[in-house]
Amino acid sequence: MSLISGNTFGAEIWSDNKQIAPMLPEISYVQKCPHCGKYYIIGRQEVKYAKDGHSFDQGLLTYPEMKEAFVQLSEEGFVNEKEETNVRTMLHHAYNDYYYRSDDNKEVNAEDKKLFRENGIWLIDNLITDSVLKAEFYREIGEFEIAHDILESVEVEDEFLKRIVSLIQERLQNNDCRVFKIQ
Repeated sequence: MSLISGNTFGAEIWSDNKQIAPMLPEISYVQKCPHCGKYYIIGRQEVKYAKDGHSFDQGLLTYPEMKEAFVQLSEEGFVNEKEETNVRTMLHHAYNDYYYRSDDNKEVNAEDKKLFRENGIWLIDNLITDSVLKAEFYREIGEFEIAHDILESVEVEDEFLKRIVSLIQERLQNNDCRVFKIQ
């Protein structure tokens, strides 16, 4: 599966480090088989191309599908930490897509909140090295004091990064765990 080339015009960057670039589509790292409904990691598959050499189908998963995929792929076992990191990052983004990137104002259920928190802690411990992003992930999982303490100990020189820190701090004051667009 391959996609036509594109560019980053009109791209959105979100506080959870997700980029949405409508003119630069990416194939979903995790796919759902249309025949059996099982999930698979695209990189493990033999490469096949569409008849005309490209496709517009990205295979994007919803949050409920991503939860199922995470459970199935976790039980099957990941080949390496990079694979697990990619799947967990997708789970994190899918949660934020479902609950916060839409205008639906869905009420977060306790089970999803627990999974999101556990997954967020894993990502913080195993992936995130940048202090500002670490504070943001703590804020997103509801650990407002930890996020606040991290930001208090960080010295930021870059004006763009200072603006992001300010946006995180504003949300910390309101105990707001929703992701936000970075302008």
